[in-house]
Amino acid sequence: MARGSRTKVKAAGAELLGRIQRVMDKADWVGLLELVEMLREAPRVFVTGAGRSGLVARSFGMRLMHAGLTAYVPGETITPATGQGDLLVAVSTTGRTGYTGYLVGRAKQLGATVVVLTAEPDSPLAKTADKVVVIPATDEDIVIRAAVFEHAASLCLDAVFNVLAEDLKLDLESFRQRHANLE
Repeated sequence: MARGSRTKVKAAGAELLGRIQRVMDKADWVGLLELVEMLREAPRVFVTGAGRSGLVARSFGMRLMHAGLTAYVPGETITPATGQGDLLVAVSTTGRTGYTGYLVGRAKQLGATVVVLTAEPDSPLAKTADKVVVIPATDEDIVIRAAVFEHAASLCLDAVFNVLAEDLKLDLESFRQRHANLE
């Protein structure tokens, strides 16, 4: 590999990290703290998103399970029915994803509370949600914008998990007991 190529990749990584930091500085931290409380109160949590946002949501669901919460991913064969008192956390850069929009609407019909993490506070998903947490990725290039949003959303949700774990007084042994061992 040519030395110039390594320098380009490193510079691209540094630029991306800078963009993520700028978005993190403007993220809705109050809303994320409110999400911590909502998670503590919900009997069950469902997490969703499409594409890479869906991967962020699934990762967050795994963290919730590690914290001892009852968490599911809609569409999986072991996901039960949702209803009154449950919480759906939806992740969508644009707030216009059809699949995610359908699940948000359906969860609302069934009496669940919906939290949407998005870069678009005026989007259809945001308008349907009970709570909107804005992660303001605004780049003109949709690929860069989505990448920055997804990385920032992942970091924000890991911060939510860290606060939740501290509030629940979870220790390392608790995490180890819930961590996958069929690997």
